[in-house]
Amino acid sequence: MSPALPRLTLSCTALLFAGAALAADVIPAAGENIDTSSKSVRVPAGIAVGVIDTASGDVLLESGAISRNIDTGSGGVELASGASAGRIDTGSGGVRLGADAQCGVIDTGSGGVHLGNGAKTEAIDTGSGGVYGGERVVVDGDIDTGSGSVRLDAGSIVRGKIDTGSGEVDLTGVTVERGIDTGSGHVTLVDSRVGRDVVSTNGEIRLEGASAVAGDLVIRKSRCWGWCWSDDKATRVVIGAGASVGGEIRIEHEAELWVHEQARIGRVSGAEVRRFSGERP
Repeated sequence: MSPALPRLTLSCTALLFAGAALAADVIPAAGENIDTSSKSVRVPAGIAVGVIDTASGDVLLESGAISRNIDTGSGGVELASGASAGRIDTGSGGVRLGADAQCGVIDTGSGGVHLGNGAKTEAIDTGSGGVYGGERVVVDGDIDTGSGSVRLDAGSIVRGKIDTGSGEVDLTGVTVERGIDTGSGHVTLVDSRVGRDVVSTNGEIRLEGASAVAGDLVIRKSRCWGWCWSDDKATRVVIGAGASVGGEIRIEHEAELWVHEQARIGRVSGAEVRRFSGERP
């Protein structure tokens, strides 16, 4: 029976190598289009390729690599520093852009989006994934999430609007050229500027530092019909010493409106202004 052992060992070794081959990356040549089911795709540094389409494989573009559109069902997509791509679509996979990487529209079902310093994208749309960016990030269009939060750091610009259902919006040193709209997500702006309205239904709004809202600040009446389930706690709005609201502050349901005595605001309707003088009310 001893001769069977080497044959068994060889068979097991062959199976292991076959499995490794199936799991190996697809490394495309310059200009090549890639269409694969479960294999991951790795584009070497400095190489430009065509369209990448995978069912469940991850996609990695190394530094300076270029691709056209990327589409994956459940795989993640990563662009290393200085890489670029067209539109990126994923079902449940996340998307990560390294420093100074750029791409077209990012559209994910539930995957999160992470943007390195200086990264640039045309627009971002996620179902439940959050959007987390470093400094000097540029989004040429809108950021739209269902339950995902949005956090961006100093020098970043959103040239469209930010719209979340229940996700929080936390911006420090950021410019949003259009507005911010959340359902129940809190909004915190520190040294940030919003070119139009800031609107929320149940989310707390805080304006800190030198934050400025050019349009209206609105606590919106709930848009439900029939039975409505909501928190009885009053929505809280805090406008700090160096902050300003250029338009109207309009409160459409119960809320606490705290305004620092040095803050600059216009007309107020629907709530009594409560003044404070310290760092926080």
